[in-house]
Amino acid sequence: MGEEFEQDSLSNGGQDGPASNVPGDRSASHSDGPSGAASDPSSGPASDSSVVPAVPVWPVRARRVLTAQRVIEACEAEPESEQAVRALAIHDNMRERTMLYAREQELLTAFLTRDPESDGCIDSADISALKVATGLRASLHRAECLIRDAHRSVTLMPGTFEVLRSGDLPEDFHRLLLRKVRALPDDQVRVVDEHVAGWDLASISRDQFARHLGSLITLVTAGTIPVTPESERRVDLEIIDPARGIATLSVTGPTLEIKALAHRLDVAAQAIQKAQRHALNDQDSDAPIPFDVDEVLRQRGRAMSLAALRYAVLTQSMLDTNPVPEPVSPYKLLVTVPAMTLLGESDAPGVIDGLIPVPAEQARALAAGQATWQRILTDPTTGAYLPVTADTYTPTAQMRLQLRLRHPVCAAPGCTRATVLASEDDHIEEYDHDDPAAGGPTSLANLHRLCWLHHTIKTAGLIDPERDTDPDPGADISPDPAPDRLRNVPEDPPRFPPATLPPRPVPRRPVVEPTQTRWTIDGELRTATYEEHDLLTPVLAAALDRAWDTHLRAHADAVRIAEIEAARPARDRIIEQRRIERQRMTEKRGSRGQYDGQGDGAGDDDGLQEFLKNNPLPPLKPPPPPPRPSPDEPDDSPT
Repeated sequence: MGEEFEQDSLSNGGQDGPASNVPGDRSASHSDGPSGAASDPSSGPASDSSVVPAVPVWPVRARRVLTAQRVIEACEAEPESEQAVRALAIHDNMRERTMLYAREQELLTAFLTRDPESDGCIDSADISALKVATGLRASLHRAECLIRDAHRSVTLMPGTFEVLRSGDLPEDFHRLLLRKVRALPDDQVRVVDEHVAGWDLASISRDQFARHLGSLITLVTAGTIPVTPESERRVDLEIIDPARGIATLSVTGPTLEIKALAHRLDVAAQAIQKAQRHALNDQDSDAPIPFDVDEVLRQRGRAMSLAALRYAVLTQSMLDTNPVPEPVSPYKLLVTVPAMTLLGESDAPGVIDGLIPVPAEQARALAAGQATWQRILTDPTTGAYLPVTADTYTPTAQMRLQLRLRHPVCAAPGCTRATVLASEDDHIEEYDHDDPAAGGPTSLANLHRLCWLHHTIKTAGLIDPERDTDPDPGADISPDPAPDRLRNVPEDPPRFPPATLPPRPVPRRPVVEPTQTRWTIDGELRTATYEEHDLLTPVLAAALDRAWDTHLRAHADAVRIAEIEAARPARDRIIEQRRIERQRMTEKRGSRGQYDGQGDGAGDDDGLQEFLKNNPLPPLKPPPPPPRPSPDEPDDSPT
């Protein structure tokens, strides 16, 4: 029994042997399923993906039934102890979470089925996904995946879903099952569901479940026409280390094509490396070294490695788009760098296209190599981008630049599609070409960026954005926040009493808040989104405010110390200066080891006497004579 029993039954094909006597064996019912007769050895593998090959049935049983006593034994706890109670509570919580997960899938499927915009069709669930993303506060991609998984689980896999709803199939098991069948056609998914539902899902381990599920998927998909490698051609960008500014560009495609590309890169890299070595050996030539990207090869004295040359060939070579002409306007990479980072006063990172952080050193190097900079003004309190306007239907270049900053991804709720390339600038309130004054203006308050899908949905009237198109920047007048926790308060008490700063006048100016857009989805669901804004501006503004307060306090303290010193007698100041000079000379002698060995500072006293002899103190002023007593008062002074 156990694992050995399962392996034996699998090798027998589920047709004879001990497997036929195991309770719950579903070989008879399976023979009438969509796979045909399982015992026909001449049926052979099916070549059509719509025909599921004959799959043998084998039972999957646990060695021991999972009971409360077994849970306590697994955690090595004493019965009725606190640890045993906690273990059982965790197990019960897992079952409750599984049933809640099943209930969520039921609700998502019912929502899709009863939504009039999709009418139960999974391929028309764009509006349903937008509603679900709004309700779950998730991304649109996440909502689409949840709807598709729920539809597949409830509609195509009713057997395993019933076990899931009872709490016997853990949520993690079911998520693994959905990942395995996600790429299978519907008829193969039904066969997998029929087999898995007959397993002992309440007691088997996850490793046992995953192993048998992999074997089942292999048998179900046997004979299926595989996906051609030509359909898998793609290039993917992944940010693997944002802190160091490192990304990966992966190329996927047929093996022969990828091998040919790698061979061309190797041949080109070897030729360039040979040319670099020849240029380095020719000391009399001042010709530039080929592909010296960082201009350090002559100083380093050796050529680049083949791996570095492959990267240089990919990034520095021109792309051949023949017969399609290369675009006239090059791709603009929008890099936003804080002003304090450019000045070297801060290590705040830059941002590429409002999404990808760039380390401060790379941002400074990138900015130093550019001849033209564009200034972007932001509100120092909120970080919102200050608006610009236009008088035509087409936004200006400065407005398009700000739209890329305000909307790095599609403005629709939950959508995460980047707006760098495939996006459209859209008027929230439609622009009237016949009478521009009657329609929505071409201003940042009335513009946003949408991906092509949601722009089409908005044009169809399924989503309706609203925004205050004429905000009054001067309506919200509030003082600059200056909380006490942002002040630079010294930890140790100063030597002199700190100066009392006069209260600074609180500046009052308009505060520009990030723009809010109110959305109505399918006429019944309402939500709101906010434009992107610069998160570093309030931090840098607070740092500048602290630095200014520190400067004012230091200046006031210096003035006060000077006033205290000026009020002291000249003799006291001279004695203090000489004491400091003596201490300095003593420390200097001590560092050089020039002590005369007289002990207890005798040499220091001689040095002080010599110093006082060469620098005599000014004579003391004679004290004023005591007042003479009047003749009428008795003289009590001693004789």
